[in-house]
Formats: sequence, structure tokens, C-alpha cells
Amino acid sequence: MAFVAFCSVLLTLMTVTDGPGPMVIGVATLLVAAHVIGNLIGTRLRDTSQDVSRWRVEQVGSEDLPRVPDLQETRVQLELRTDTPLAAFGRTTRWVIWLVVAGSTCGALLGSITLALTLGTGIGWAGWTVGTISCAVLGAWAAFLASSFSAIARHAWRHAHGKES
Repeated sequence: MAFVAFCSVLLTLMTVTDGPGPMVIGVATLLVAAHVIGNLIGTRLRDTSQDVSRWRVEQVGSEDLPRVPDLQETRVQLELRTDTPLAAFGRTTRWVIWLVVAGSTCGALLGSITLALTLGTGIGWAGWTVGTISCAVLGAWAAFLASSFSAIARHAWRHAHGKES
């Protein structure tokens, strides 16, 4: 009931506000939800890591370990592995670096052209340079997020279907 009430309040706020308000409320809500879900998944993956399990046994002993409810039974029923490759750290692949460079270049080009077309002579060289650099950073950031997310999603999909490389 609390979740339905919370959703009702958010949707009411989105309906009542004008201008960019509904988009800000919607994006902020999705951002918080993605953060909470990401932490939930990350905590589960961390807790199933062999390194964390080994550390816990060394620290408190196997009989004192806190037990996640029904996790052992679910693992036995579904025949899941106790570790996952998503808990491992790997180095950044070369194509991610090239995508970040391409994103930075596209961001700089689109930003500089947009600044020149929209502000024209109303902006000086210093402002245009700072705006172009800012757009390049945003383009690199967006490319890194997209490429990292797609690489992790592909890896998780392959692991889920037993097609690990």
C-alpha cells in the first residue's frame, strides 16, 4: 500500500507541475529506483563472491556466518553456481576506450556546432571553448556508460545462458 501511495503521489506531482517539472520528477524517480536496484543486485553478487565467502570464514568461522534466508535451498533447486564472473574485476577492453574517444569527439563536434548555431556572436571564444570541452566530457561519459552497461549486460546474459567465453 505504501508503494502504491508513493507512486500515486509521484504521478500526481507529475500531472500538477508545468514545464520541465514532470520530466525532472520522472527522471529523478527512475534514477533513485535504478540506484536501489543496482545496489540490491550488487550486494547479492558481492555476497556470493568466493573472495567474500573465504574472508567471512576466516573472520568469524563457518558456524557463525549469517545465513541469507532460502538462498542455499534456491541454489540447490536451481543448480546455480556459488560464484559468478560478475563479481570478478577485469581490465577495460580496447574497444571501450575507442568508444569513449568517439563519444568525446562526437560530443565536442555536436556541442560546438550547437553553441555556434544557437548563440552565434553572443558568445566569446572562451565561452565557446569551455562549452565545447564540457560537451566533449559529457559525450565521453555517455559513451563510457553505454559501452560499460552493454558489456556487463552481454556478459551477464552469456553467464545466465551458460555461454561463457
